[in-house]
Amino acid sequence: MKTIIPASQKRPKVFWLAFSLVELMVTMGVFSLLIIAMVSVQLFAARVYTLAATKLIACTGGRETMNMLRDQIRSAKIVYVGTYSNSQFAVIPSGQSQVGNALQICPSNTVGASNFIVYYMDPSRTNMCSISNGVVNVLATCITNYNCFWAEDYQGNVMTNYLNNPVIRMQMQFVQWEYPIAHVGGSGANAYDYYYLRTRITRRSKS
Repeated sequence: MKTIIPASQKRPKVFWLAFSLVELMVTMGVFSLLIIAMVSVQLFAARVYTLAATKLIACTGGRETMNMLRDQIRSAKIVYVGTYSNSQFAVIPSGQSQVGNALQICPSNTVGASNFIVYYMDPSRTNMCSISNGVVNVLATCITNYNCFWAEDYQGNVMTNYLNNPVIRMQMQFVQWEYPIAHVGGSGANAYDYYYLRTRITRRSKS
């Protein structure tokens, strides 16, 4: 005699599901592209950050120097554009363009060696320095242009004679390697970046 098992008591069929090889390869490919995109974005962000940080570090001293010079020139009594070499400042002779690597400022009416402050570009070290009472301070680095100071008239023309109230133009050109912690050479030769700061200042007080 055969026993009839009700349909409700029959065991259900079990189906085992899995990814096929093609589906697995497609998934791995999409995941790999996603990882590559994320790494590329991170590398690009790091490069932009390094570039901006390099410029800010190099220009910080230049901006601070310009701000200090702006205040001193505006309140100065005497301002001369000249050249500084061998610890000596020389005023540009009359009849020659008032362009040089140094600026001499006297902040008071008392004219004397101890009252003068000289700002000059040191070409041997590519630094912008100041000297007062024999004390030298480095204000900015990585400067490439020798002539940093011009005496101009109100129209922007370079003067050939000293006048009472010239417009002093100051410009500093910078060059700095974009990745200073890496090895210099090969493709790194193209990693230098160039930029400059420029301003014009007029003395307020007149003698």
